Amino acid sequence: MKINSLNRQSFLDLVYSRKEEFLARIHAPELFVVKNFYEKNELLALRNHVFQMGLKTEASWHPLLDDCPDYHRLHDNYPQAYVKSKMHGFYFHGWLDHNRDLFKRFSEIFEIKCFLGGITASDYVRSKPSSGAVARVNFQNYPSGGGHIAEHIDPNSNYALIQTLIQGSQPGKDFRSGGLFARKAPNAEKILLDFHTEVGDLMVLSPAIPHGVDPVDPELEYRWDNNSGKWTILPLIVASDYPKNGSAKPREINDSQNR
Repeated sequence: MKINSLNRQSFLDLVYSRKEEFLARIHAPELFVVKNFYEKNELLALRNHVFQMGLKTEASWHPLLDDCPDYHRLHDNYPQAYVKSKMHGFYFHGWLDHNRDLFKRFSEIFEIKCFLGGITASDYVRSKPSSGAVARVNFQNYPSGGGHIAEHIDPNSNYALIQTLIQGSQPGKDFRSGGLFARKAPNAEKILLDFHTEVGDLMVLSPAIPHGVDPVDPELEYRWDNNSGKWTILPLIVASDYPKNGSAKPREINDSQNR
């Protein structure tokens, strides 16, 4: 599976001037690493701010309904999860006024996703769950000591023709083993992605290919309250829980549970 390394302008030219070519390459599938899509120090400061917020507020979980607040959650391989993971997840929502600056920061990715799907970003970024789909910015911290997420595929829709993952850690410094992988099909060769990237790089892949995060530095002690390991930032448009629809959710590979 080919990994393409591009600068920001080359990537934007490909998306906006050769849309069909880009989508064909995504579905081939090919992977794209867009270098320096975000400024490193700005992204690290944002990541660290989110982590500190998590230390000062209680972890919780909320269904994606109209009264859903921003929250953070300590995932620990919950048996009924669509995809089992061990990580610290932070969830921010576009319809909440206090998140306007955060969503403005990542607006370019929402614009790309919607352009590819032939839809209007403004129809989604401020929408509430009762509309059926909402914009979120997720921060995912896979701490050293075994943070991971099981191999899975993500739902494909006109607002999610691509999966976009922003590198929030420095591979080789923040963590030394494990991390993001993808493969062309189940049981195909596993491609490790993180060590092709640096903080601020954007990784773009098809949501339909198997991918996950291998245990990060599994030989170390695992602690939620230690800012270590792998961070990923995901600007997403996702299906809400009106109505609850398992087919619109991620699906774990080799998950025998019938959802």
